[in-house]
Amino acid sequence: MDLTQAQNPADDPALPASPLVVISPHLDDAVLSCAGLLAARPGSTVVTVFTARAPLHQPLTDWDRRCGFDSADAAMTCRLAEDREALGIVGATGLALGFLDCQYTATPDQDAPLITERLFQLLASLAPASVVMPLGVFHCDHERVSDEALMIRDALPGAAWFGYEDVPHCERPGVVQARLAQLHARGVTATPVRLAVNAADKARAIQAYASQLKGLESTALGLAVHETYWRLTDSATDVG
Repeated sequence: MDLTQAQNPADDPALPASPLVVISPHLDDAVLSCAGLLAARPGSTVVTVFTARAPLHQPLTDWDRRCGFDSADAAMTCRLAEDREALGIVGATGLALGFLDCQYTATPDQDAPLITERLFQLLASLAPASVVMPLGVFHCDHERVSDEALMIRDALPGAAWFGYEDVPHCERPGVVQARLAQLHARGVTATPVRLAVNAADKARAIQAYASQLKGLESTALGLAVHETYWRLTDSATDVG
């Protein structure tokens, strides 16, 4: 469904309804991928999974170096501040789950059961009308969070569930199509919902992530593209 001509996206019933929760793997993913939706749904909650500080004496990773940092602790301090600024621009509240980004641990999968449990408990307490999760492409943290959210989805049938295309990873050739095929194989039907956004407004929120933009070697306006969501339903419910 193309919403390019919608006069007021906040009133369009095809979009996720409030109260809205967006699940974000890292401290930037929700705004990079969903700033337009968050701005149209003020008062929404962004739950970010990987927000823990790295262990002491953590070697400097290539990504943190590219973003201009000299230590992992400095990187997380800056990213937390950037995220607060960006969420303030779109009118959202941030909640942090406090798990380690995969770049800071040799065993990223060991936290999966605890992430699923804590994410489920938090979503149950928030009782959202809509949950928007990463579609889960390319990056291992995005894939993990998406798979864990899909498990939770079955236990929270009262909410409408949507996947968002992970910016900028969704621009890689074939990754979205491959993920949609995986969802179909799991019995999940994905129906597209596209939101046209004001690029200048979205760029203003993205600009708060100055360190991330440096690492991505991109501009805020270059990332302020349309937003594509996928309404996730059980294939069995679509029969007939």
